[in-house]
Amino acid sequence: MIKGFLFDVYGTVCDWHAPMAEAIESYAVSKGIAVDAPEFARQWRSAYAAETSRRASSREPFLPLQVLTYDALKTLATARFSTELSDVEAESLNGVWRRLRPWPDTSAGLLALRSIAPCATCSNGSSVDMAPLAEALDIEWDAVLGSEASGFYKPHPQTYLRSVEALKIKPSECVMVAAHQKDLVHAQSHGLLTAFIKRPDEFGGRGMGEELEPTGDWDFVVSSFVELAELVRASI
Repeated sequence: MIKGFLFDVYGTVCDWHAPMAEAIESYAVSKGIAVDAPEFARQWRSAYAAETSRRASSREPFLPLQVLTYDALKTLATARFSTELSDVEAESLNGVWRRLRPWPDTSAGLLALRSIAPCATCSNGSSVDMAPLAEALDIEWDAVLGSEASGFYKPHPQTYLRSVEALKIKPSECVMVAAHQKDLVHAQSHGLLTAFIKRPDEFGGRGMGEELEPTGDWDFVVSSFVELAELVRASI
């Protein structure tokens, strides 16, 4: 019996690339700076993701993701713009993480899944960003879990296990939903069920390294949350 769903957010629930690229492009145009905004967005994501992975296996004090994305942005901007962003400019651009866009199936699919079992985040994202982001995405969570709730970044085991524990269920009763299969590998290793959702446009267009086909033995492989809800209902 499935009693809960945990979701990766950035890339799985929403499109991060297009809004980030647009924000960077708008800033660059206002300053008369030439920049490859889509590539800047990908490098920004890569930089903060590398830092969360490093911190997941370190003993350093936990820092919210909004701090890591802010620092990564300022470092990258210095290299790409040949000038430093002011604190106000960096705060404004970093706020794009609260204004991302839903995938076409997100709102209806989450609603359908919440009618089956509670749905919660299992994201590295900052808790202060999740409420305004949910409003922008036109969705509602039953709980905001993941890195800040556990005190660890994915893929640390406690990120998954404490999130499951917060739902008051067993790992075997919980489905981890993600577009990133490394996320699913770790969730599966800790006893969670897994759902791989294909997001072929996550990095700004097909053919740019997105995960298009399953590379593991996942419990569900789907192209939308609506399809996932249908398959889960059929399995009950």
